[in-house]
Amino acid sequence: MLEVDQVRDCKQLSANGMSIRGIARELKISRNTVRRYLRGEVLPGVYQMKSPRCRPAEEQIAAAVEDLLVTEKESKTPRKQRLTASRVHRLLRAEGYMVSESTVRKLVSRIRSDLRDPLEAAYIPLEYEPGRDAQVDFFEAVVDHVERGREKVFILLVRACYSARTFAYVAPNQTREALLEGLMQAFEFFGGVFRTLWFDNLTPAVKKVLKGRSRVLQRAFSIFQAHYGFAAEFCSAGKGNEKGGVEGQVKYTRHEVLSPIPEVGSRDDVQKLFDAWMKEDANRIRSGTTRTIGELWSEEIPHLIPLPSRRFDAAQVRTGQVSSRSWISHGTNFYSVPVAWVGHEVTVKVEAERIVIHHRNDPCVEHRRCYERHQMVLELEHYLPLLHRKCRGLDRSVPFRRWLEKVEPLWRALLGTLRRQHGEVAGSREFVEIVQMTRPWGLDAVARAVEKALLHPEVSLASVRFHLWRHREQDEPAVQAICYDGPSVATGNARAYMSLCEGKGGEHE
Repeated sequence: MLEVDQVRDCKQLSANGMSIRGIARELKISRNTVRRYLRGEVLPGVYQMKSPRCRPAEEQIAAAVEDLLVTEKESKTPRKQRLTASRVHRLLRAEGYMVSESTVRKLVSRIRSDLRDPLEAAYIPLEYEPGRDAQVDFFEAVVDHVERGREKVFILLVRACYSARTFAYVAPNQTREALLEGLMQAFEFFGGVFRTLWFDNLTPAVKKVLKGRSRVLQRAFSIFQAHYGFAAEFCSAGKGNEKGGVEGQVKYTRHEVLSPIPEVGSRDDVQKLFDAWMKEDANRIRSGTTRTIGELWSEEIPHLIPLPSRRFDAAQVRTGQVSSRSWISHGTNFYSVPVAWVGHEVTVKVEAERIVIHHRNDPCVEHRRCYERHQMVLELEHYLPLLHRKCRGLDRSVPFRRWLEKVEPLWRALLGTLRRQHGEVAGSREFVEIVQMTRPWGLDAVARAVEKALLHPEVSLASVRFHLWRHREQDEPAVQAICYDGPSVATGNARAYMSLCEGKGGEHE
């Protein structure tokens, strides 16, 4: 093979009228080589073999490898149980074939490519109408928690097909409540509902996968779908590429938001990262477009289905009995209720983010749902009436100890001062009564009154109340003077009034 410079010189000498023999003598190459390059039979810089290079090792095992892969395809072996190239290499070695693993890898790749349906690797370019289609996907990622270390988080993505506007919800898990809550937040974020949503065959939505596109849906998902009026389409089993837009968005989001792995203090911190990203992503111009995602999204808004006037209730509802410890259990966790409910039956609504407990006509109790195991979610307010009666257990009660860890140190000082001045029992009861005042007055207002009361030698419930009312009077706006524009009235003195009365009396007599 000639170098590129030699081919150029060969053609230039020929253009100047030099014969093939002269060119061959000048460049010291054969005349046949000169003829081939002058005729254009050989491309400069490209090496062409006269015959394919022999591969004795590959030819020796080609039939055996092809038999293995054809048998595998005909038996419809599941994807995760198919032979790997490394496994094929070990099988061949066991049969006595001495061949390298790299040779087997190349051969397996080529045979599998020949056996594959050529249409499987081909894609059709799609075009979507504004406000019609969106794709949904759950994916997992990891973050570094400041206390618990590396842990898993679940993100629900909803992506508009026309504009690529994307909503992300950091879910507590992948349950039905989390899916429906994430979809509702997505609809509220978008300001409407897409006509068609594309899903995987996720268990919270699909009860059974039938032949073709037919699905038996979970009843709760069917009711949710009817409430918001969208049509649900589900991909074929193992065919996530049917919603390739959101699958690609998952990969993009991982790199943009979660790389490098962020350090967070809670799930809310992860949600804040995604909220900031969603705001920035609206200004991005995607490849193949000339307008931003936000500009394209403005075209979709008028085509969305309006939101219903009432939000869907995605909670699981059950009944339970309040234990003697004044709590109800859900899973392995416990949630407190007022002590007056002990032994009563209550209704428990389990939502994705909250636990709501109802008892007759009483105000409901709400707790943030805990996803750790064997935890007690307790409110001190629920136990205060019992602590007032059984004040000797105050120091060892779990809700009180946890409450003290959250509030300012002045509350510990107040408890110690009341016990020194009024005795352990009486002082503890006064302390509980002061804590009970935080519900109507607010914790900050009572804490400010306690701080003032601790400045005096004698501290009591009455002194805290005095400072509370005093602060309220100081905070209230002053009464404005009344402006009276009517006739003026002269004010007399008492002697003139008495004289007037005496004169009237004489006339009467």
